[in-house]
Amino acid sequence: MSNPPARVQAPRLPRRRLTFRPTRLSGERGRTRTVSRALVTGVAVGTMVAALAAVAPASASPAVSPAVTAAAAPRSAPASTTALATYTRTSADLRISSKLTGRVTITRFGTSFTGSVIDAASGAVVWSKNGSTGLMPASTAKWVTATDALAVFGATARFTTRVKRGYQADQVILVGSGDPSFSSAQLATLAKSTAAAMKARGQLRVRVYADDSLFPTPSLATGWKSTYIPNDTTWLRALVVDGRLVTDTTIDAANLFAGRLKANGLTVTRIGRGRATSTDPVLASSAGQTVSQIVSRMMLESDNEHAEALHRLVSLRMGYGATWTGARTAASKRLAAEGLTANALYDGSGLSRSDRLTGLQLSRMVTNIFETGNTTKLALLQSGAGLPTAGQTGTLKASYGRFTTAASKCAVGRVFAKTGTLSDAAALVGWTRGTDQRVKAFAFVVNAKSASLTLKQSLDMLAATVVGCY
Repeated sequence: MSNPPARVQAPRLPRRRLTFRPTRLSGERGRTRTVSRALVTGVAVGTMVAALAAVAPASASPAVSPAVTAAAAPRSAPASTTALATYTRTSADLRISSKLTGRVTITRFGTSFTGSVIDAASGAVVWSKNGSTGLMPASTAKWVTATDALAVFGATARFTTRVKRGYQADQVILVGSGDPSFSSAQLATLAKSTAAAMKARGQLRVRVYADDSLFPTPSLATGWKSTYIPNDTTWLRALVVDGRLVTDTTIDAANLFAGRLKANGLTVTRIGRGRATSTDPVLASSAGQTVSQIVSRMMLESDNEHAEALHRLVSLRMGYGATWTGARTAASKRLAAEGLTANALYDGSGLSRSDRLTGLQLSRMVTNIFETGNTTKLALLQSGAGLPTAGQTGTLKASYGRFTTAASKCAVGRVFAKTGTLSDAAALVGWTRGTDQRVKAFAFVVNAKSASLTLKQSLDMLAATVVGCY
């Protein structure tokens, strides 16, 4: 994987007050798994590591005419209002508008297309076609999940998985925190600490239980096909090891944990699902990857399980519970807080075929990361560390055929964008710098057309058009 480019100087963008209408997300097929080293603590430190409720960040924290119109009425700051009202498109903007108008054709993209380009610093719409038409965004809806997680938890927060001793002396309970990054390495260390603690109590025979009660019983989201499980994702539970795509990740974790306890000298007499109480003593605890690492994995590889876990965890942190309805409400509140809109969102991954986002809504989600108040907390999304890089990393690797054509290869390493794919939907949403060296946010979404490589490469061509190299 290539090194990410240096972070751009974030332009100041006036915030916009908009309303929220729920929309559904869609995801992408295919994934690979890698496990990063986690922070693991034993009994002594374990009691100091908070679970979900205590997770906290480390610090507080049709083309337009040449007279460009503002993307939306600014939320505040009269000076910014003046800048928006008087912004005159650069020669780069004029070229982008002219070229995109000629290149976005029915032959290439069909009749279900929404797209826009916004100058990030001014918030001015450079180009738009069917910009207010809501379509299935596929995995580009993960922009919402990423923004929510980074804003609510902070980039450095971690989720803690614990082992507790139950009411009976021989009961050992593995308590899930909803952490999608929980690894077998963490599990092994937890088992070693747990075995040592039980031996110190003279307890060599144990019953093993797994507690996944943080999340409700799994169910399909509105707009999900029944075939999504197990083809595109797995049932969401609060306990999973190495992101293993098995039917019941909780019992799978319990079995793996029991095996590790046996390897550490304990005899396991029972394995099952159970529930710990808040007063049960903690035997060991483990803090997983940072939120920044989890979001990076989600955006680069389009990991649906990471997305759905973050979707629920954000909702829990905001006090709306972990149901689909609660998470949808939380997403609504978060978008409103950022001055953003969505027609309909029903999940965190974008798999839902009921999700609807417009080209302008998606572009504004991108410009949002460059607003003055967001340049620190959303810094991850301002570089290749948090987004696929054209022709180099994540779902935009050249090995996937992305940015490899004569029309788009000039933009290799210069476009940072989230991809989106369903059987009949393809999307590309992100940012680049135009030839005027100003950051341009863009969104291109196509529905009702087979998501072939040819279609995806046509989207790459549009991004190269925004760069100005084609």
